[in-house]
Amino acid sequence: MNLLEKHGVRRVLNAIGTPTITGANVASPEVIAAASEALGLNVEIDELQRAASRVIAAATGAEAGCVTSSAASGIAIAVAACMTGSDLGRIVELPETGGLRNEVVLQHGHDVNFGGRISQMVRLTGARVLHIGTANHCDAFHLRSALSDRTAAMLFVVNGAVPSNADFLALERCVELTEARRAPVIVDAAAEPDVRPFLRAGAALAITSGHKSMGAPTSGMICGRKQLIRACYLQNWGIGRAMKVGKEGIAGLMAAVERWTAIDLDAEERRYTALADIMREKLQVRATPKPYRVAVPAPNARRVANALRENDPPVWVNGAAGSFLVLDLRVMSADDARAIAAIVAEHLDHPRTPKEDVPFHDLYWSEERLLRWPD
Repeated sequence: MNLLEKHGVRRVLNAIGTPTITGANVASPEVIAAASEALGLNVEIDELQRAASRVIAAATGAEAGCVTSSAASGIAIAVAACMTGSDLGRIVELPETGGLRNEVVLQHGHDVNFGGRISQMVRLTGARVLHIGTANHCDAFHLRSALSDRTAAMLFVVNGAVPSNADFLALERCVELTEARRAPVIVDAAAEPDVRPFLRAGAALAITSGHKSMGAPTSGMICGRKQLIRACYLQNWGIGRAMKVGKEGIAGLMAAVERWTAIDLDAEERRYTALADIMREKLQVRATPKPYRVAVPAPNARRVANALRENDPPVWVNGAAGSFLVLDLRVMSADDARAIAAIVAEHLDHPRTPKEDVPFHDLYWSEERLLRWPD
């Protein structure tokens, strides 16, 4: 009997991609082997993290890097680092921030919900969040007026929930204005496949998830300027202690980063095309601007998506708006693609009314369901 059978947990058929709610990505054999090996050893964590820093720097071009327990913890750790620097006396006093630069500037439209609120991750450190602009607009004068001798950092968020048609400040402009006041810019790019463009744009620190695009064990990665990365790592003697990552997470992320640098992007696109072709045997599959996502016509897509989540096995899709389901191909195998296509086709041919017809997203089912847990 395997783990899921033993505990009565169902395997999800993944057409949603890499959100946390369904366990993010799946690990490659190399990553599983590295994490497994680490679990059977004792090492000095400082030394393992030092090795991870070298691996991350080689892959990203950053001066240094460190591994965190998640991208969300990476936000708190990076903000704390910008307030305290490498002063251990200040590190152990957080979230008390008296006497420190303790304001973090955040464009209002960047304060999105990723499963938690971006600004809450900042406030965990004791920092004060200064929202600038509005939900759909932010200009240079908003940022200039917010910057002061109290500014610890600006946080720039790259997330699909940030309105793409809004008029926000570009990262390069944020760096120009913020660095002029001797404050760094932190980029939260949790679900992005590549942090290098943000470093090239001038970010002092860039944060990403280890377990989303790269397929590491649950972890986060911070990379950037060595002095600030050192301050990030030293938060393990302060608020970062509650967010520590284990040896298996560090070793697994190192293997995932090394594998990520060797990925053949053309081969990946051919894999997506092959998966889409498999699904076309049962469904009307349409291309989208992203090669790893396809759209399927579906009258009342929200209802279909909710019914698919209630299926046994559950099928999670990437999006449901109007008359289309969006299917993400990144975590699918060929067998999964066949199974998902057959289940979706059956639901389209024989529509069912779901028990919970709630707005479809990747954060949670409904408040009612959450408050029943663990029942």
